[in-house]
Amino acid sequence: MGQDGAVVEPAEDDKRARILDGAFGKFSAYGVARTSMADIAEAAGMSRPAVYQYFANKDEIYGALLARVLDAAAQRALAELEQPGTLAEQLDGFLQRWYGDLTDLMTNTVHGNDIIEAKAGHAKPISDAVNARIRKAVTDHLKAVAPREARNLADLLLLAPVGFKYDSPTMTVFRRRLTTLAQSVERSTHLR
Repeated sequence: MGQDGAVVEPAEDDKRARILDGAFGKFSAYGVARTSMADIAEAAGMSRPAVYQYFANKDEIYGALLARVLDAAAQRALAELEQPGTLAEQLDGFLQRWYGDLTDLMTNTVHGNDIIEAKAGHAKPISDAVNARIRKAVTDHLKAVAPREARNLADLLLLAPVGFKYDSPTMTVFRRRLTTLAQSVERSTHLR
C-alpha cells in the first residue's frame, strides 16, 4: 500500500525505485540544491512529467531517498545487535553498519554528505525518526548488561562517532575508532 492507503502496483514501486536511484546519483554528483527534476528524470530514464506522477517535487524525492537510505542502514545496523558474539562484537557490528557504512557511502561521492547531513526542514523529521528508533534499540540492548547506565552508554555510542570525524580521518582509522569505542563500552559494563 502507498502512503495514502492506495494499492501500489509492483511496476509503480519499480518506477519509484528508479527515480530514487537516479536521484541518489544526481544528488551525489551535483548536490541536492543543484540537482533539477530534469536531471532526476534523465537519470531515471523517464520524462519529467512521468516523474511528477510519482513525486510532487524534488523535496519529496529527497525525503523518500533519505528515508530509504537511513531505514536500510538502520535495519542492517540493528540486525548486528542480534548476532551471536560478545557485547563488543555486537556493538562494533552495529557501529560499523550505522556509522562506518553510511560514512563510507557518503564520502565516496562528491556531494554524498548533502544527502545525510542536510538540515532542511523536510529532512529533520525523517532523520529524527530513524535516530529515535536507533537510540531506543541500542538503549534496550544495553539494559541487559548495564541497566542503570544503559542510557549514558547509548549516548556515548551514538554521539562519539560524530566527533571521530573531526580530524577527517581515513576510513580505516575511522572504523578502527568505532571498534575501540565498542570495546571500551563493553569493558565499562564489567566495571559496574
